[in-house]
Amino acid sequence: MDLRHLHAYEERGLSSEDIDRLSVFGDMLLSSRSNVTAVRDAETMEEVHFLDSLSFLDTPELVTARRVVDVGSGGGLPAVVLAIALPQTHVVALDSVGKKCAFVDSVRARLALANLEVVCARSEDYGRTEARESFEAVVARAVAPLPILAELCVPLIQVGGIFVAAKGALSDQESIEGAAALAILGCDPYRSVRARSFERAENRWLLVTKKARKTPMEYPRRAGVPAKRPLGTS
Repeated sequence: MDLRHLHAYEERGLSSEDIDRLSVFGDMLLSSRSNVTAVRDAETMEEVHFLDSLSFLDTPELVTARRVVDVGSGGGLPAVVLAIALPQTHVVALDSVGKKCAFVDSVRARLALANLEVVCARSEDYGRTEARESFEAVVARAVAPLPILAELCVPLIQVGGIFVAAKGALSDQESIEGAAALAILGCDPYRSVRARSFERAENRWLLVTKKARKTPMEYPRRAGVPAKRPLGTS
């Protein structure tokens, strides 16, 4: 896949080898028969997946983190992109769909990404393992409404670590309920940072919050419950 936004990659600190890896990753996404992404053309792929994933690098705490997990990674976005851009960071791509995990694992092998790990599990279950509160940063891209997403992600963050969610503009209701859920789970109020994504991107925001306290042991609740009864909602 021919990449067009070379300046944007170089500005983010990617080397020519990194850019070549992104190109191969794009080819694998476009040719995959596993339907790991709905995007089927190269230009859109580069903008809404690669450049959008790189916008996470605008969070300084993420760049310096040594253990990062991408919750609901799907076809490896942003996990693979972050693993390429941050070679000193151990990145976990977490997803519950077997075919997507298998695809990301094939990308890991093809690109020789020693710092990328693929875990096939539901985040509610993963948050009850030794992975609980073991990551300095957790990232997610528009996986679910903020109150649900918070319960899927925050239990994995160590105290002092950060949660970064890429979202569109929030409604007042989602913002209020999301803030309430984050507080229950041990986080400070979130700040909204406009994402430097791609030129035509509108309403792309990074919601960033620091974990100030340990998450109560009753969270995350069992699989499926966070979506049925979101925290912070009346």
